[in-house]
Amino acid sequence: MYEKTRKDLLAMIELLENDDSRWSQFFQKALAAFDQGEYLRCSEIILSGSEGMGSLNDLVLGQTTDRGGKFQWKPGYEEMNNSYQELLSSLYAFAQGIRRAANK
Repeated sequence: MYEKTRKDLLAMIELLENDDSRWSQFFQKALAAFDQGEYLRCSEIILSGSEGMGSLNDLVLGQTTDRGGKFQWKPGYEEMNNSYQELLSSLYAFAQGIRRAANK
């Protein structure tokens, strides 16, 4: 479980950095906690991003504008968003599992 979670965190950071998302720093903090063996802190960081407007749940990757300022999608945006949702679901599952274990 832990090896997969670390890989998911790294993949999420890369995905978000490639889309110039400020959320990459958020997951870098989660990874730092994870690498220090602070799994509960890591899970709290991940779950804190799911609250309120403008949260991880609202994020849509692959948006940009053309030279004239008109909205357009980046190439591969569907795959980007599918990967994002899969990684986010996996990381939420990890975080919720750690939280449940800590509350026992």
